[in-house]
Amino acid sequence: MKRFLARTACNALAPIGFLTSFTRCRQSYVRQRWPGALDLDTASRVAVFAHFDRQGVVDEFILHYLAAIAHAGFTTLFVSNAPRLGSESLSRLTPLCGAILRRANVGLDFGAFKDGIATLQPERLEALLLVNDSVYGPFRDLADVISGMNLLEADVWGITDSWEHHFHLQSYFLLFGHRALISEAFSRFWSRLRYVQSKTWVIKQYEIGLTRALLRAGLRCRALFPYRVAATTVVEAMRHENTGGSPVLAGHQRFAAALVAAVEEGVPLNSMHYFWDHLISRMGCPFLKRELLCKNPARIPGLVRWQEVIKVTGKYDTDLIVRHLERSVRNRGV
Repeated sequence: MKRFLARTACNALAPIGFLTSFTRCRQSYVRQRWPGALDLDTASRVAVFAHFDRQGVVDEFILHYLAAIAHAGFTTLFVSNAPRLGSESLSRLTPLCGAILRRANVGLDFGAFKDGIATLQPERLEALLLVNDSVYGPFRDLADVISGMNLLEADVWGITDSWEHHFHLQSYFLLFGHRALISEAFSRFWSRLRYVQSKTWVIKQYEIGLTRALLRAGLRCRALFPYRVAATTVVEAMRHENTGGSPVLAGHQRFAAALVAAVEEGVPLNSMHYFWDHLISRMGCPFLKRELLCKNPARIPGLVRWQEVIKVTGKYDTDLIVRHLERSVRNRGV
């Protein structure tokens, strides 16, 4: 009942958030800018990284992510919606970035993307990566992950897609090729985007709306780990493990049965929540959603195994996640 009421309230307040956006008439909400150690001006592959922390902290798991982006050949424009960035945070960010922006916390991550893109010339880039701090990872070499995103096969790539409301790429990781960057659909989307302070509105109108706008323009959008593949293989794996009496399903039979039924009935699920362990351990997905560990809104069972699942995939230091959880999580045992 609490979750239902919370969703109802968010849906009801979303239009108010949109109407309020008309009081925000600035072209940009950037408050401060610092140079980074990397060359942003001549970079042909750029990442815009959207960050937020109420205390202005840049956690170690984020620094790991930024280092992985640099290793993959992208120069990062770090855009923070935090109320402040201290000297310690700046000193840790500088070697990993081409520039660092701090802006007012309006428009959530899409507001940060908009202001970051506005400082670039997207049409001159070979590739643009939009990412945010809503995930932990990458758990494997990001260069290898991106090498699987052939920009001749698709103009825009995501890690995962979703069929909730409409088909779309999930916006925590989006890679745009040159054809997408020079399209009118891309520039029009960002020029028309308003700074709406409603997560529900941002998801429905901007996360979903971005993919829909690009598809209407004839651009090809593809996920590295498509929902249909993840859903099909996770159901097959659950049936096999259930037949064999696997301890993985012990105590979770009701959840497993409901998940299989939902997939077979065509109910769209959030694969980064419902299939998280399968995506990481069996499909090679390099990320885990922070919200899953910090809140677990869908009450997915078995999350106590998260450290074990990640460690099996490679050398990622799970203490980076532990330290962030210790600092930020309240009234939850993870």
